Amino acid sequence: MFKLSDPFDYENDCKYSQINPISFWDEVAKKYAHWDKMYDKVYSSDGMYPDWFKGGELNTCYNVLDKHVKNPSKRDQDALIYECPFIKKTIKLTYFQLYEKVCEFSRVLLNLNISKNDNVLIYMANTLEPIIALLSCARIGATFIVLYDGYPVKSLIDRIDTFTPKLIITSNCGILNDEIITFTSDLKDAIQLSTFKPNHVITHFRNNEDIEFNDSIIIGTIPIIPNTLDWDKEIQKIKDNNQKPFYEYVPVESSHPLSIYFPSGTSGNYKAIVRSNGGSIVGLAYSWFSCISKKDETVYLSHSSIGWATFHLGLFGSLGLGNTMVMFEGDIMKPIHYEHYLWATIEKHKINTFLTSPKTIRYLIKNDPDASKIKSKYDLSSLVSIWTSGEVIEQSIPEYIESKLKCRSSNLYGQTESGCALLFNYKRIITKQNNTLINPTPFLKPSIFSEDGIELPENQVGEVAFKLPLPPSFATTFYKNELLYKKMFNKFPGYYNSGDLGFKNENDYYGIVSRADDQINSRGFYVLLNEIETSILKHPLVLECCSIGIHHQDLANVPIGLLVLNQQQPDNSSLSSSSSSSLIDLKNQINEIIKNDMDYYSELSKIIIVPQLPKTKTGKIPRQIISKFLNEPNYQLLDSTFDRKVFYSIKELYEKNL
Repeated sequence: MFKLSDPFDYENDCKYSQINPISFWDEVAKKYAHWDKMYDKVYSSDGMYPDWFKGGELNTCYNVLDKHVKNPSKRDQDALIYECPFIKKTIKLTYFQLYEKVCEFSRVLLNLNISKNDNVLIYMANTLEPIIALLSCARIGATFIVLYDGYPVKSLIDRIDTFTPKLIITSNCGILNDEIITFTSDLKDAIQLSTFKPNHVITHFRNNEDIEFNDSIIIGTIPIIPNTLDWDKEIQKIKDNNQKPFYEYVPVESSHPLSIYFPSGTSGNYKAIVRSNGGSIVGLAYSWFSCISKKDETVYLSHSSIGWATFHLGLFGSLGLGNTMVMFEGDIMKPIHYEHYLWATIEKHKINTFLTSPKTIRYLIKNDPDASKIKSKYDLSSLVSIWTSGEVIEQSIPEYIESKLKCRSSNLYGQTESGCALLFNYKRIITKQNNTLINPTPFLKPSIFSEDGIELPENQVGEVAFKLPLPPSFATTFYKNELLYKKMFNKFPGYYNSGDLGFKNENDYYGIVSRADDQINSRGFYVLLNEIETSILKHPLVLECCSIGIHHQDLANVPIGLLVLNQQQPDNSSLSSSSSSSLIDLKNQINEIIKNDMDYYSELSKIIIVPQLPKTKTGKIPRQIISKFLNEPNYQLLDSTFDRKVFYSIKELYEKNL
């Protein structure tokens, strides 16, 4: 007779969820969610469209705020901490303070006739206000769509016309890359040009006093959207009219859409992922408890944008379990900030765990190889674990975290579609191929398939797929794009195709090696581009890199390397795209590493030194888009493509080296 483990016991929960999955999720749902109306059935499905907790009603906002406010030991605990080191500003909100602000803004929404069946688009700076806004939407049953900063006008028009938001909530400006960025400039144009018009726009106006920035002229010239409502004035209006905050809440069906998200866009595909209320609360709470936070007092740092799926895993996971979440405004993805903002914040707030991209650790390995600089400046004794996610990691990353930073290294594999961890390292093992091996989260059943749908034996690389049903947090559909949603299930009937390549070893541990479309045929051999990149990064002069396949008349494709050099290495001063002898030497040195790690057919035909690589908003390098841009003469970048200038700079350097 199995019971849900607490404290977490991986073996117990795996066996329980496989032997009796209905009982398992029933117990999870009753433990982590307050139900206003108990569900009639834990799970029902017609195949790829699951219906979790059918007949049940609940409220997401209640489950992350109200239940803690009612707990005397929790109500005055910090729920959220806003940190912006660039402007030296910290704001803390306890669970009770956050609850009050959400109830106030919920009343604002109701006064504007926003209700359960409405969409609300949130396009704001990385501050506390968008969290207040989205929790208020959840409180009244509206569906929220969060966009990260930097959307061009045409993409904003598309989002407005597609999602037909009754209300748009925005900020006039924010902080990114140590400078002011504007939101209302492009949004104003987008609303004027869109076919659909929102009933209302609310702007959170930040002035010089709010962000303590020295250039008030910039803020004063930011365009204002016509007829916009002022966030602060709308809240003051409630008080002036003696209206109470909306302390009630609206229970909604478990299947009612909570939110719509967008993946980072490494392939250029556009899809809008819909997640349900019941599935999100239950799935994210269990994923957070089993993978990340085993303790009540966990303090978690997120340096993600509010538009990222990982931000929402952290938000709903940490608040659902009564933890504290520290959020960033600014950018710690710049190398100089790895050494200052990040570790200073960890020391200041006694962070226990944080999720970051491998890029952060790679920079430290190159520039602080024994972590002596960090440890001499900052007290990191509170830090227990560092999670890496978003891309395949090489062996040096977990080794550095554990041997130099003295923290547990944890690798989490998930997708925006999943909403939760799919694989994680319950027990970390490193293979000879430098892939970290990770375990399926309880309930999930992964398999490895060949291109033609044959299940592969141990230690053979194939496509990673997960047997249906999928966990409750998984996407219920793609908004207005059923064909693209169904495509995920068509290739391997009865399975979700992740689109990633991986393998399983003899002990049922799994390794992810790359995206399925991130391999090329070179000289008759299949070459994994991320493995080439792992070898390139072993060279001390290389800070970042990207390997892509270039079409070749005789060899199908040949790999080339786009390299960002480590400016802190003095040997780099003589290297540039024009110093041909130095470049040849560097290419030969790198190819020697590649040949030792892989084989001759993986050697680079060319290296190109670039000032920077394009990144998605989640910090990933869009390898497929770079490849198409360089290989296909008529390929056009989408208007929504970030770092467009970087793409054109790379193309210019590439064409000079032909």
